[in-house]
Amino acid sequence: MKLILAWLFVVLPLAWGVTQSVKKSMPLFTGGSLPVQAPAK
Repeated sequence: MKLILAWLFVVLPLAWGVTQSVKKSMPLFTGGSLPVQAPAK
């Protein structure tokens, strides 16, 4: 049980940090805005 709590203590903040980093880096890959949809034909 202690091992599980120790892993949660490490993994949860790590996962939150990775999530925040991905969210903040998305404009770099999308050109700073939402992807533009192609016009309908």
